Amino acid sequence: MKAHSKSVFNLTSLLHPWKWPRVAEPSSDDREYKDLLRYTLQIAAEREIAAGVLVELWQLLEEDAPAWYREEQHQRVESALELLRRL
Repeated sequence: MKAHSKSVFNLTSLLHPWKWPRVAEPSSDDREYKDLLRYTLQIAAEREIAAGVLVELWQLLEEDAPAWYREEQHQRVESALELLRRL
């Protein structure tokens, strides 16, 4: 597996034009912006992982339907999935 390089993909440079206030030449030491971007991307990645696990568990519960999995639990899982879709 190849290590990622700046020439392959650099999300910071792609999103930098949307930074406010706009600057003609972005400074390379703009740590606050980069830290916020990194934090936002980390939260998004973690949300995707959690959503994927929840969908897998939901599919297992729907297929196997254990005795304790009643309508109340079904509705709670459906609500959680809907919440994740809106985020």
